[in-house]
Amino acid sequence: MSTGAGLGKLKQAAKDLRAQWDEARAAWHDENARRFEETYVTPLLARVRKVELLLAHMTVVLQEVRHDCE
Repeated sequence: MSTGAGLGKLKQAAKDLRAQWDEARAAWHDENARRFEETYVTPLLARVRKVELLLAHMTVVLQEVRHDCE
C-alpha cells in the first residue's frame, strides 16, 4: 500500500471515529462520557492528526526520491 493510500484510509477512519463518537456522545452525557473522551478519544484523534501530517510529508519525500532516482 502506498503512503497516499494509507493516508486516505487513516483520514477516513478518523472521520468515521469522530462521527460515531459524536453519535454516542449525543446520548451519553455523564461524567464517564467526559472522562472517556478526555482519556481516549481526544488523545487518539490528536495522534492520528500528527500521523496524517507525517504521512503527508513522507509522501512528498518519497516522490522526491523517486524523481531523483529516475
